[in-house]
Amino acid sequence: MKSPQDSNMKFPGNLSAHQKGPMLAALYQSTFPQFTAVAAGVLGRQDGAEDVVQLAASIALSKNTQFESEASFLAWMYSAVRKCALNERRKFTRRRTYATDPVNLQLVDNEPDVSGAKSVDPGSGELSADQTCFEDHLLAALQELSGEARCCLLLRTVHELSYAEIAEIIEIPQGTAMSHVHRSRQLLRKQLTSKD
Repeated sequence: MKSPQDSNMKFPGNLSAHQKGPMLAALYQSTFPQFTAVAAGVLGRQDGAEDVVQLAASIALSKNTQFESEASFLAWMYSAVRKCALNERRKFTRRRTYATDPVNLQLVDNEPDVSGAKSVDPGSGELSADQTCFEDHLLAALQELSGEARCCLLLRTVHELSYAEIAEIIEIPQGTAMSHVHRSRQLLRKQLTSKD
């Protein structure tokens, strides 16, 4: 996975925007999963993350003459994805609605209570047969993290980026990235074991 830190290739100075396009497209495709993880981390949900990345990419396409190297493109894209995701999260928060239809409220009330179900065997760490229960608890615990902390955790755990790469992508100090990952893991551990 590429990050701005390990991409130092400069584009030849005589390339037109049309010639640079395929190079940027290939770079975009190879880093799309990381961009999506950043967007999902900021949004707090996977739903809409790809749309955010595509919005940032469409903006980048209009600015492709400004990128002198892979690193400048990647740094700009990570920043744009993060900012687009923050804007989308603000919009989503403002327009969030709740069920008021009595039929929908009745459906929610009739859902089975799984709060007493054990999701992880404390002795072995094995998942129980009710995987859905564990996934629900995991998603709920992830929602309790700040967008920045969730983003750091996902980039470190899922995409196996170094703390330096995470710091550069999210534009925070490396120590802050380390702290976010450490505290996020502690909170998840506490939340997931206390649900038992």
